[in-house]
Amino acid sequence: MDLVIDGLDTTKPNDVSANAVFFTQDDLIVPRFNVIMTYDFGSNLDSVHATFIDRIEDTRVEALIIDVAQSMEFSATIGDIFNISMNVPEQFRTQGKFSAEKLMIQQMRYIDGFWWPATTFMRNLPSVMSLSAIPANDFDIREDTSFQGMMTLDYSSNGDDLDLYLEASGRAVDFRGDVLMIAQGLPSTFKLEPTNDWGMRVASSGEGVESLYMKQTNIPVQPGVMVNRLELVGEDLKSATIKVKRGPYEYPVIILEDITSGRIVASSQVTSQPGYYVDFFGDTKFDGRAVMLDTQFTGIIPVSSSLGVNGMVSDLSLIGTLTGGNVETRHVLLVEPVTSLIASTIAILG
Repeated sequence: MDLVIDGLDTTKPNDVSANAVFFTQDDLIVPRFNVIMTYDFGSNLDSVHATFIDRIEDTRVEALIIDVAQSMEFSATIGDIFNISMNVPEQFRTQGKFSAEKLMIQQMRYIDGFWWPATTFMRNLPSVMSLSAIPANDFDIREDTSFQGMMTLDYSSNGDDLDLYLEASGRAVDFRGDVLMIAQGLPSTFKLEPTNDWGMRVASSGEGVESLYMKQTNIPVQPGVMVNRLELVGEDLKSATIKVKRGPYEYPVIILEDITSGRIVASSQVTSQPGYYVDFFGDTKFDGRAVMLDTQFTGIIPVSSSLGVNGMVSDLSLIGTLTGGNVETRHVLLVEPVTSLIASTIAILG
């Protein structure tokens, strides 16, 4: 362990107190590093930098906090999950409302000769906050699996200024695929979680999250099918529920509900290797193309529609915006099979 504290006021006497507990839960597939700390250093600090190396579990944890409050209750768990909570007494808050200006935490795991990182950056950390990012653990193979095992996010605080960056390689957290999430201007409460009927829900307080970017890469779906990239960009998102229903021959119908405002852009890239099922194709890989029809409904009335190839761009609820969020809308997205086949054929031949 290595700990460096910068900014202690050495020009006058100070009462300093610190109580910290560090431990690793090593009985899990992914070890979890835990820290629980309560301190008062007598003055605000310029920075705190800590490094923890576990040579038994082959893990390395590094943390850097900039412009740190004089006194704080702090706890964090880092591993296949990420939990952090901070509580600063009002008289010690930096710039009047923050616990710290910036924070970086990273855990790296050494597996098969390589280091695999899981990294978090935060800016404008509220003086009271709690953030939890954990994978959902409810599974049912009889139901749609699109969001089963997804990474959930539960955030609450006394501020609306937090900027968040989360990135984890799948090997670091024992997760299917690599994950990236960037959020700017998180409101005081924000939730990203699965629903009881195997969908996904986004919910936030106030004016919603200012901007949100999510990306997953290298996601194996089934033998011969790989999602190379799945991206989503959202602006001013207050709430949305996403469900995937299956029709005949597993034909997917994507439904977005509970929408009052916001804008969303989504895209994906999928490759298939039909040689898994038909020897004639050998090891040849093909880029898939899907033409999606997006229809927006208010009640049972369709009010707009659009087409997109391997993605969509949509103002989620123009009507909801005009009515101040009093009207919710629904989007139904369908993959149009004929034009999808034509687009895929052109991509293969091109």
